[in-house]
Amino acid sequence: MSRTPRRTAAGLLLPLLLLPAGCQRAQETNQDPSPPFVFRSLDLRQQDRQGRPAWQLRSPEARYDLRRRVAQARDPEGVIFAKGEPLYRLSATRGTVINDGEAILLEGTIRVDRLGEQLLQIRASRARWLPRRDRLIIDRGPEAFDRQNRLSARRAIFKFDKGLLEMRGRPRLQHWARPFDPRRALPAGPPETLLTVGKADWYPATGVLETRGLVRGTRRPAGRAADRPAQTLIAGSLSGNTLQQRYTLGSPVRFEDPAEGNALTTGSVEIDLAAERATTDGSFQARRGSLRASGVGLEVDGKKEQATIAAGCLIEQPGESLRADRCQWNWSNQAVEADGPLELRRSANSQITRGTRLRGRLGNDGTVEVTAPGGRVVSRFRARPGRSASPR
Repeated sequence: MSRTPRRTAAGLLLPLLLLPAGCQRAQETNQDPSPPFVFRSLDLRQQDRQGRPAWQLRSPEARYDLRRRVAQARDPEGVIFAKGEPLYRLSATRGTVINDGEAILLEGTIRVDRLGEQLLQIRASRARWLPRRDRLIIDRGPEAFDRQNRLSARRAIFKFDKGLLEMRGRPRLQHWARPFDPRRALPAGPPETLLTVGKADWYPATGVLETRGLVRGTRRPAGRAADRPAQTLIAGSLSGNTLQQRYTLGSPVRFEDPAEGNALTTGSVEIDLAAERATTDGSFQARRGSLRASGVGLEVDGKKEQATIAAGCLIEQPGESLRADRCQWNWSNQAVEADGPLELRRSANSQITRGTRLRGRLGNDGTVEVTAPGGRVVSRFRARPGRSASPR
């Protein structure tokens, strides 16, 4: 039952399933099905065209049905090679080898680990391994882990030769801020971010992630109490890189944080999770409590608690508004900077101030300094009449 590279593109070695000729002749003359052969171990190996190992499968115990060419293996373990070097290690609770390795049905606790520094673990409870096609077709409980993410769906296909994991059936991407090793233990707490998409294609070795369909997500910032509502996100698409932790949300994008009274509506958004930064080049409308902001081009820096509006800046809150070419606002201390031809309006005394540079703080008790290097600052306001009988 041995195949060599001369007869086929890849040789399949079944050293423990080679039977004496007398056993084969006895089966040909006997119409009753023969009992399966029980072996202490099973060793399947296949080579590529260059004679290098392509894959192997071992089991400490197997029952082989010679007539059906089906082997039932216990605790099978396999290795998938790339150019003769081991790249993936595979294991399961039970395995059914069909046609001497043409297809292998895996059941129970299934694990696929990528060897080397780049961590990847795929888990499932039922899958079909097609060695000659370099495919693992998972139809029950597929989930994949790297150091900070979990990607799951109803079904999946992992293409060993391309390093591509195709997730189908409402894929879910979960992200944890703190790294973990799924080979030792899964993260203890819930993820900070959860996204659902229509389809997902992931290349774990490079981190490239492409999705299709509407994106819906929730995020719970660190330290937020469980009884407070989470942040929500809706976007037209999602792409990015899980290793670099950089993603692109396709237009339109709608973000809301009910707990803080925040909202953002804009086009596509670039997100850098490691740097806690989000940027958009298009027009936007934002809200934070009673403050409203709009313009073209927005950068939000979570570490500095600062937002920068690149052009067409308009910031409004009860009692005052600011227009400028460019604005920068810190939401923790209300510090604001503005440049370009600008106009500050305050309802108190109907004040209107125009200049080219502003530094100060927003708010009722805030003070601002408006300057115009090389030019003039114009401020107009209405003074309240005095208590005298003849007011000025």
